[in-house]
Amino acid sequence: MILYSNSCSFGATANYTVYPEVVAENLNCDLVNAGISGSCNRRIIRTTLRDLLELQKQHDDIIVLVGLTFISRTEIWRNDLAANGNDGHFYPIVPDHEKFNWTNGLIDTIVPNIYQHVDSEIGNYYKEWLIQYNREAVMTELCTDLIMLSGWLKSKNIKYIIFSNVDKLEGNEYIGYNSPFICSLQQSIKIDPAVIDPWEFSFGTFALEHNLESVDKHKYGKHGHPGPEAHCLFGKYLTEIYKKIY
Repeated sequence: MILYSNSCSFGATANYTVYPEVVAENLNCDLVNAGISGSCNRRIIRTTLRDLLELQKQHDDIIVLVGLTFISRTEIWRNDLAANGNDGHFYPIVPDHEKFNWTNGLIDTIVPNIYQHVDSEIGNYYKEWLIQYNREAVMTELCTDLIMLSGWLKSKNIKYIIFSNVDKLEGNEYIGYNSPFICSLQQSIKIDPAVIDPWEFSFGTFALEHNLESVDKHKYGKHGHPGPEAHCLFGKYLTEIYKKIY
């Protein structure tokens, strides 16, 4: 049995045991961890689908963990650089950690000058992306992608758990969830038992609620990366969720 995990850095391989490793051990699975630091949700969902298309050729029994990241992340495909492994020319856009105050969280960094803190080669692209950034549009696209991914997983009899890794998804103060353009999409996600409601739960808040501080609090404040104890506890939590559903 294969456990496939995809995420940003919150679930990527680290120098300590991370939650996909805990779940894989608990369920006696071989782990394939495709998480990459700086990933946006589009990359996570896109590569999950592509990787599973290949894994299904060799494995009949696959479990999938999809950990969502900040909705305000984007990406760029750079032909001037070598292909990034199986991700093609995808490169995450990550502002220089030393030049920006992250302690309020990435969701709060949609500000006019953040593009000045990224690689100069992509600064202009990021500046224009920020000008056009729209929370409703990004959230609507994410909901659509999640419904299509989960529908495909069900059609292939692949067991899955989807959740938010970092912050909870933005609520009604930013998005008009009662509006026709998104209402049915959100409700479809919320009633899926294999999706831990991302508007009500995240790994990051789970760790904080258990009084487990991030390993890099000095850099990112409360939005930093959960440490080994939090990963162990969350891995056990995901295992329990899986056993209840399947």
